[in-house]
Amino acid sequence: MTEAIQSLKTLPSTAPTVPIENKLLLTLKEVQALTGLSRETLREAIASNQLKAQIVGKAWRVKRKDLEEYIENL
Repeated sequence: MTEAIQSLKTLPSTAPTVPIENKLLLTLKEVQALTGLSRETLREAIASNQLKAQIVGKAWRVKRKDLEEYIENL
């Protein structure tokens, strides 16, 4: 059983991966990585409509364009 699990871990992912610099929609974790802002700061900005974001599925997503506008207004 553990051999089967290990072999699955070594298989390449079938989901395409897009480098963060090419993504149009960013997760809060990615926004944190790009800006250095805390998750709490980002959530407060979303709640106060300073940063436009939308829940997609179960997680927040931020358009890169909206993030750039938010950063310009800091």
